[in-house]
Amino acid sequence: MLDLTPNVPEVIKEVAPNQLYLGCRFSHVHENHAMPAAAAAKYCDVVSYNLYEIELDKVVFPDPSDVPILIGEFHFGALDRGMFHTGLKQVANQKERGESYFRYVRNASTHPRIVGCHWFQFRDSPTSGRAHDGENYQIGFVDVCDSPYIETTQAARRIGESFYQGR
Repeated sequence: MLDLTPNVPEVIKEVAPNQLYLGCRFSHVHENHAMPAAAAAKYCDVVSYNLYEIELDKVVFPDPSDVPILIGEFHFGALDRGMFHTGLKQVANQKERGESYFRYVRNASTHPRIVGCHWFQFRDSPTSGRAHDGENYQIGFVDVCDSPYIETTQAARRIGESFYQGR
């Protein structure tokens, strides 16, 4: 029987030879993802996860290969300033939020397979909620008035200044 299903990685390499194939982005790391993660590692240049965890150094990735990992989203929120919802990972206050950011990115930068991690998102959600889903999280580097959350921005600066020495 003739297989007419295109091999996605091969097609991408053919039409975009100098691009990485990231495949899908897993919503979290879980032992139930072992088989899909192994399949992704076989065909993808990078395996991607949204990884909302407080302690990144305790995460065990299900695929033991040497394929690079990209963290597509993470954040922390606190209720001492800003919005009325912490987002997916809550910390006690802005000080702890900055410390958690620093620790997370430091742990990502020293992990042998992680090639990047992306904070979600730059600005807090609107107080009244996003138009399409009502999300009103306190998860930005800045609030809805573009005022920085100093503790988090200072943590980003600190990790950025030492990033290449650690990596």
